[in-house]
Amino acid sequence: MRVISDTQMRLEFYQSHSKMSKKLEKISEVLQKDMSFLEKVAEDFKTPKGSSAGAKGMTIEQVVRVAILKQLRQLGYEELYDELNDNISYRRFGKIHEGEVPKKMTLNENIKRISPEGWEEIHKVIIKTAKGLGVEKGKSVRMDSTGVESNIHYPTDGELLWDCVRVIDRIIEGVMDEYPDMEIGYHNHTKRAKKRRYRIVNTSSEEKRVEAYRDLLKVSRVTGKYGESCIEQLEKKVRQGDIEAGVYKEDLTGYLESLNTIINQTERRVLNEEKVEAKDKLVSIFETHSDILAKGKRKVIFGHKILLSGGKSNLILDCMIERGNWSDAEYFEKGIDRLKERYDVHPEEITTDGGFAGKNNYDYAVGKKIKKVLFTKKCSSKIVELVKTSRAYKRLKRFRAGIEGCISAGKRAYGLSRCTWKGWRSFQSYVWLGVIAFNLSIMANTLLK
Repeated sequence: MRVISDTQMRLEFYQSHSKMSKKLEKISEVLQKDMSFLEKVAEDFKTPKGSSAGAKGMTIEQVVRVAILKQLRQLGYEELYDELNDNISYRRFGKIHEGEVPKKMTLNENIKRISPEGWEEIHKVIIKTAKGLGVEKGKSVRMDSTGVESNIHYPTDGELLWDCVRVIDRIIEGVMDEYPDMEIGYHNHTKRAKKRRYRIVNTSSEEKRVEAYRDLLKVSRVTGKYGESCIEQLEKKVRQGDIEAGVYKEDLTGYLESLNTIINQTERRVLNEEKVEAKDKLVSIFETHSDILAKGKRKVIFGHKILLSGGKSNLILDCMIERGNWSDAEYFEKGIDRLKERYDVHPEEITTDGGFAGKNNYDYAVGKKIKKVLFTKKCSSKIVELVKTSRAYKRLKRFRAGIEGCISAGKRAYGLSRCTWKGWRSFQSYVWLGVIAFNLSIMANTLLK
C-alpha cells in the first residue's frame, strides 16, 4: 500500500529571504489547510490485489507537491531532479528528505499517474480553501475561452504522410530485428518518401507538387501493405503468448489507422480538390485527439478549447476542457451550472464577451437568480435591460477585461499555451495542473501582502 503522506517530515521551512521560498511556504500552508484530496488522488496509485508494487517510493503528497513545483517553475523532469537536489526550499516544499530525491524517471511516472479527475479534486479543495480564507467570495464571475495547443508540428498532408511512412518503417524494422524468422517481403521507402516531401514543400509548380503527392501516396499505400503483412505475422506470435509481439501489433494497428485516414483526406483535398471539413481531418499521428480551432481571423490552433471562469481575486474558479471547436454560447449554461454544483459558487453578477451573448443565455442566468448579466459586445442596444445602470455596465466591462490578463499570465508563466504531455488524458491533467499552479501562486501572493 502506497503511503499517502509522510507525517514525520518537518513542515518548517529553511529560512531563506528569497521571494520564491516565501511563496512556497505560503502555498504549503494553503495545501496543509485541507488534505482531503489525497484520498481521491490515491485511487490513481492503487495496485492489483496481491501485488507488492508501490510499497515504497514517493508518497501521494510528495507527488502532488513536486508536480505543482514543476509547473510553477516550468521545469523539465531533468531540471526538476537537479533543482530538488540543489535547492533546500524546494525539497522542504516537496517534503523530500535530503539524499532521497527520486530519479527523473520516477518523478515522471508518478506525476503522470494522477488523473484529470484527481487534479480536479485538488482544484475543488483549493477553491474551497480560498473561500474559507476570504481570498475569493465568488460573488462576481467572468468567463472566457481560449485554446491550448497540442505539442505537434504544423500539419500538412505531405508532412503527415511522411510521418506515417517513417514511423511504420521504423516499427517494422524493429520487428524484423526482434524476429528474424518473419517473412514480410519488406523494402524501406523512407528515403523516397522524404524526397517527395521536400519536393512538395519547395516546388513552385502546382503540377510538380501534385505529381509528388501522387508518388508519396503510392509509397504510403505500399508501406501500409507492409504494415498489414507484419501485423498478420505478429498475430501468430501473440497467439503463442508473446507479450512484446502484442505491443508491436498494437502500435502498428494504431499508426495504420492514422495512415488510412490521412491517405483519404489527401486524395480528397489534393487530387479531387474537395474541401475537407475540420471534423474529418487528422492533424497528427501522435496526438490524434487534437482539434482544429479557428477563432475569427486569428491564427488557427491545433489543440483543444477550454472555458475558464474567473473571480474577483483573479483566481480561476473553474476550467472546462471539451473536445471540438464549440462556440462559447453553447457552454454558457453549463459553465454556470458547474460553478454551483462543483464549487458551491453562487455569483450575483456575471460578465462575458460577445461570443456568449444570446437572449436564451441571458434568460437562463436571470433564472438562476444572477442579478447582473453583461455580454460586453454585440448587445449595446440592450445594455439598459441587462445591467440597468451605465455605471454598473462600465464597472463590469472593466472587470471582464481582467480575465484576458489572467489567460495571458497562465499561458506565459504556467504552461497553458502549449501542452507538452502526450495523449488526451495527459492533456487534461496538464491543463488542470497549470490552473492549480496559477491559483496557488495568486493565493500565495495575496496572503503575503
